[in-house]
Amino acid sequence: MSVGAPKPAPKEGRVDVDRVERLMIALLQTNGRMTTQALARELGVSEVTARRKLRRLLSEEVVQIVAAVDPFQVGFESPVIIGLKIDRSRIDEIAERLCQHPSIRFVAAATGKVDLIIEVVAASNHELAEFVLGYLASIGGIVDTETSLVLRIYKQTWNWGVRGVEEPPVGAPALVKRTGRGGRKPR
Repeated sequence: MSVGAPKPAPKEGRVDVDRVERLMIALLQTNGRMTTQALARELGVSEVTARRKLRRLLSEEVVQIVAAVDPFQVGFESPVIIGLKIDRSRIDEIAERLCQHPSIRFVAAATGKVDLIIEVVAASNHELAEFVLGYLASIGGIVDTETSLVLRIYKQTWNWGVRGVEEPPVGAPALVKRTGRGGRKPR
């Protein structure tokens, strides 16, 4: 499993994440299958505290724990990245509608030549054509599209690191410093 980014719906404000939660996120980015018991041990907190903090991070949509999949390995032959030029006064409305489509796995506002970027996973070029010429064409406010077919994936990761957490030295996965008596405290 892997920790992904928050759901793409815009949020009103940021969630305050304390140092232990940041360390927890960093650990989960390395291994999303860690148990709360293992998280507690690595963070030097009680299992109850680890469980409570993880539950909050999940409910506040700071993290998602999901299986990361290579689309080509599971039968999707036409993953694409599409840039959308849109009527900017309708950006939230259009983004919200795009978020509802099951084939769209990423929606983001952007700067540059396009206003929104979406990632779509289609089973075939025929399905992709139906999506672009049918679904996208039916959404008012989309002025133009720029579609890039993904031919091969060289790297796909969700481990972006966590600001405010020191990076461990190469080969040292632990994110907590051990104290003299077998206890641990966050770095």
